[in-house]
Amino acid sequence: MTTQRLYPTISIITYCLCTALAAVWISFSFSGLSAYSVTFFSLFFAFCVFVVLQFRIRKDVFWLTRKFFGDILILNFLTLFSWLFAFMALYKIEPSIECAIFQGSLPIAVLFCDLITGKAKGFSLRSLGIFLIAANLVGLFVLRLVNGAAMFAHTPQEIWTGVAMAAVGGASAGVYVFHSGKLYAKANCTTLEILCNRFFLLLLVTGFLGLGGIVNATAAEPMILPRLVMLACVSVVIPMFALQYSVQTLGASKTSIITPLVPAIALALEQMLKGWPSIWIPVLIVTTCFALILANYWMNREKLQDFRLTRVGASNDGLSQRV
Repeated sequence: MTTQRLYPTISIITYCLCTALAAVWISFSFSGLSAYSVTFFSLFFAFCVFVVLQFRIRKDVFWLTRKFFGDILILNFLTLFSWLFAFMALYKIEPSIECAIFQGSLPIAVLFCDLITGKAKGFSLRSLGIFLIAANLVGLFVLRLVNGAAMFAHTPQEIWTGVAMAAVGGASAGVYVFHSGKLYAKANCTTLEILCNRFFLLLLVTGFLGLGGIVNATAAEPMILPRLVMLACVSVVIPMFALQYSVQTLGASKTSIITPLVPAIALALEQMLKGWPSIWIPVLIVTTCFALILANYWMNREKLQDFRLTRVGASNDGLSQRV
């Protein structure tokens, strides 16, 4: 019984470790292969795994695309930007910075979506948390841009590009969370069914741009294929299942508070492999993680308070009707 209670915690720790490890691994070991090739192979392998698993549950794997084509098309565009830019950014900036900017941009985008739809207040603890995240991300970007002492000798143009890609990728992931939530409610579908229908556009674009690179790399170094399979498992397959299991068992609120540890874990791996010459960028990465945790905690607390107020209001309405 005690062991079973540990499974959710182990699962979310596995997600954080795998996500951070994949980011560091790509930056340090796959620089000879283009981001398009790495993205295509990793997501194609994961896509095949998802389709096989879903086919065993329900033969009609792609029914969502037929019945909700417009919604799936939006999710495909958001998936293209979030995953491709996340991988591409790792070739322009350090993994811990990429993870921090990606993770930080995600809740900012979700807040903007909620503000537009009237689901969030402009002045709240959640907004304060988002402001703290944004302030840390701006400081991190400026410090990395002006500080020459870093792990990799990226040019200012590469840093600008990498930060922009990570920010757009994280924001796209945030908008994806918003739109996929609407599709869950509309279609009454499972996470696995969405996973089988969200990667078409990404695989089409990255396959067109990156398949040739995989063929050439395999001809020059046949052992790169097992490494790519391992990377696909570490970067996509295992984290997605671990995250889904954590959400189902721990709940989305607790899970969202733990996931911001990814940049800190990536930073620890970087320190073991190479080490940062300056202490200030690692400090800002850690403060960004704290800001993310704080913002997620405040957001979840506000949602809980709104839910309680809604229940109280509903109870009072029911009582007045009965009276």
